Amino acid sequence: MVEFKEVILQKEKILNLIESYRKTGKQYFSFKKLKADLYNQYPDYNLETLRKNLTRFRKDGVIRSAGRGWYSFLQSKFVLYKEPVRNIINLMKREFPLLDFNVWSTAQLAPYFHHVPTRFFVFIFADKNYLQAIYEKLLIHNKKVILNPSRSEAEKIFNVETETFILRPAISREPVESHYSRIEKILVDLFIEMDVLPIVDEWEYKIIFENIVGRSIIEVDVINHYMLRRMHSADCPIQPIMERYWVDGTSGIKR
Repeated sequence: MVEFKEVILQKEKILNLIESYRKTGKQYFSFKKLKADLYNQYPDYNLETLRKNLTRFRKDGVIRSAGRGWYSFLQSKFVLYKEPVRNIINLMKREFPLLDFNVWSTAQLAPYFHHVPTRFFVFIFADKNYLQAIYEKLLIHNKKVILNPSRSEAEKIFNVETETFILRPAISREPVESHYSRIEKILVDLFIEMDVLPIVDEWEYKIIFENIVGRSIIEVDVINHYMLRRMHSADCPIQPIMERYWVDGTSGIKR
């Protein structure tokens, strides 16, 4: 009986902490944060007991996995809308069957905009040595395509088009699945691209981020580490936007 009461007590200690995180209104917390707070209050708490209880809470639906070392209070994982880039991926696979590439489009994010977009940008990431060949092939297929534009170049050549293809050099260890850029990559890429191309402003970006990350589960560790790879620092402009949703208050990543 004493042992049973102790099990319940150990469980309640963790649940109380998790509930305090829920009350912040933020949707994600890390194992690192939970462990630190738990041991601050209860220095003798058993680590294996913590892990077992977290597994039990996941099975019971109290929390859900949000990537390695992260949890969420949200109910469902984000499902990427793939249809807008399916045709271009199939075209690329036919024309460059051995090429490693990935694609995303602002059309995939259209449901999450505040203002409904009227033009779309398709980003193709591939080995920089193949970008010229991709550019020429897409021109043959009558695509409006721009090869790795800088901000100044974009201002000169940018025209209103229903769909514009942008070619960019691949980033090592990009979050990709079967040539489709994952949502964690798309969110970081979009933040970077909006400073180069007239896609969205920061206000619209925050709306998109909220509508995705604040309503469906993404993998926090993946977006954190890809952000670091692209921006070379955990202290960057996208970090405060991201951290509105993490209980931790910081991304917790280091170079």
